[in-house]
Amino acid sequence: MKLLYCANIRLPTEKAHGLQIMQNCEAFADAGADVSLWVARRRNASPLGQVRDVWAYYGVKRNFSLRRLPTLDLIWLVPERTDALARIVFGVQMVTYTLSLWVLALFTRADVYYSRDVFTLFALSLIKPRHALAYEAHHLAKSGRWLQKQVVRRCGCVFTITRKLADDLIALGADPARTYVAHDGVQRERFANLPSRTEARKMLGWSEDAFVVGYVGRLHTMTMDKGIGLLIDALAQVENVSLALVGGPDDMAEALKQRWIEHGMSEERFLYAG
Repeated sequence: MKLLYCANIRLPTEKAHGLQIMQNCEAFADAGADVSLWVARRRNASPLGQVRDVWAYYGVKRNFSLRRLPTLDLIWLVPERTDALARIVFGVQMVTYTLSLWVLALFTRADVYYSRDVFTLFALSLIKPRHALAYEAHHLAKSGRWLQKQVVRRCGCVFTITRKLADDLIALGADPARTYVAHDGVQRERFANLPSRTEARKMLGWSEDAFVVGYVGRLHTMTMDKGIGLLIDALAQVENVSLALVGGPDDMAEALKQRWIEHGMSEERFLYAG
């Protein structure tokens, strides 16, 4: 079986979806599929721009191929993607990637065209049969609900990461018989022979007896606040608590640290791993 995974992403990326997509492609290939990952040819800042081997970077086997599609990428000119200009620039990038994909797909045959992107799948549905399209859904769209509704009806299979999302998409028009729940997973071997809690805290320079509330992940996504400021406001009401953040970006972590200090909390109890 030939599987074409279409993803309008930078690769590598500091965001979690890069690892998830790479591990998915590795797993599909391990299951016997001939997998090709088609991503956008995008500008990447250092140090990610210096990465030459994305398989090694993500720690996955080189058992699938990678192709970078031409796209008009001006997003790097607008680092803070919060205004109307940024949305236009992102829209241009998305449309040009999709056009490249659409043209190349006309001359490419695959058994499965797999994607997380509704815009991509809608375009492919105009030239590829419904049974060959697979949609991996991670959320119910707030804006763009009409497009998501069209995609779930046009794809032969819909995969969701939760049961609730599956029910929501079925209500939107997805075929219940072809909608499957596939929770995000992990590779167990990545977590073999971990240090003990005591050893890990010693390595990080963290107090062995600290009561730690932890957050792992990006501190914000586009314009969406992840609520860490609210978490700090809540922890200010708790005695002898430490906050550990694993993620970024660094400038936002520094701003959160100042918020922590302004609450009168000890700087030593704000633990940032980067």
